[in-house]
Amino acid sequence: MQATARERAGRALARLGAALVVLFTVLPLWVMVVLSLDPVAGGADGVGLWPSRLSLRNYDLLASPVFGFYPTLERSVLLSVGTTLVSLLVAVPAGYALARLPVRGRARILALLIGLAFFPGIVLEVPLSVLFSDVGLLDRLVGIGLAQLSFTVPLAVWFLAYGFRSVPVEVEEAAQVDGASTTQRIVRVVLPMARPAVVGTTILVFVASWNDFVFSANLNRTKRSETLPTLLAKLPDVGFLGGRMAASVLMCIPVAVLVGVLLRWLSRRAEA
Repeated sequence: MQATARERAGRALARLGAALVVLFTVLPLWVMVVLSLDPVAGGADGVGLWPSRLSLRNYDLLASPVFGFYPTLERSVLLSVGTTLVSLLVAVPAGYALARLPVRGRARILALLIGLAFFPGIVLEVPLSVLFSDVGLLDRLVGIGLAQLSFTVPLAVWFLAYGFRSVPVEVEEAAQVDGASTTQRIVRVVLPMARPAVVGTTILVFVASWNDFVFSANLNRTKRSETLPTLLAKLPDVGFLGGRMAASVLMCIPVAVLVGVLLRWLSRRAEA
């Protein structure tokens, strides 16, 4: 009886902890949505958990040429999608080589890759600014994308190398006996069996590019290549709190859509 009571107390404590974590995570997002729908957000009534009246005025204000929010949103989507695709195109063969081929110093290479992925980007900003200025890539979206590849590619290679190692070698050997080339084995055998690693890597790389502020802010001089993180940092808090919250909501949507679509696809494939 004492053990049962102890188990009940443990379960109740676990539920309470989970509820607090959910509340801590969801509450700021809820307040952000509420403020974005309140035309007088942050006014005399302060901040509440429900808008004084529902309105899309703040979202309409973002369309003003003064802010240029929606063109910036398009640039950010293009930049993050492009960075993710290039990172995967490089990381898939590189990760496969580190997972399967007899590479000398494999452990050191993997350790170096994860170190590069989390290397402070701010220390690369000055040399990249000088380099890109000399070759005409400063203040260009492609320049920001190349700078982001300096940390997204090592991150993707590291994750995929470990993901591919989870695929049994015997399956590849059977495909090789059937006459499959290396490319065919990667595409038809390894990638489908390492689906969770590929999906997780895609999400991580996209989010890393989407949230990048250091390179986007320091390699950009005009609005021509401005991205959402830098634009959001410039939006005023005073008198435009609702608009800033509306911009924050819109910035969260592409990430939520990507994660939802990929995880749903992954779960369906797992059930098939």
